[in-house]
Amino acid sequence: MDKSQVKEWPKSDLETLDREIGDRLHRLAAGKASSQDVSEASELIRERADFMMPGVFRSLEFGSFKKKAG
Repeated sequence: MDKSQVKEWPKSDLETLDREIGDRLHRLAAGKASSQDVSEASELIRERADFMMPGVFRSLEFGSFKKKAG
């Protein structure tokens, strides 16, 4: 099949997040990351965790969980 005939499948939100995180971490590993790349990677990682387990990592819920556990 010719490349011009191949259509790109839509990417899921999770796959898009993973690619963005990978781009930032690749720059970090190569020693070419800026402080903005590091900050954005941290935010994307938090966003991915929240996407996978909504509400678990929110500060208010984490604080109440910590009190119950302690």
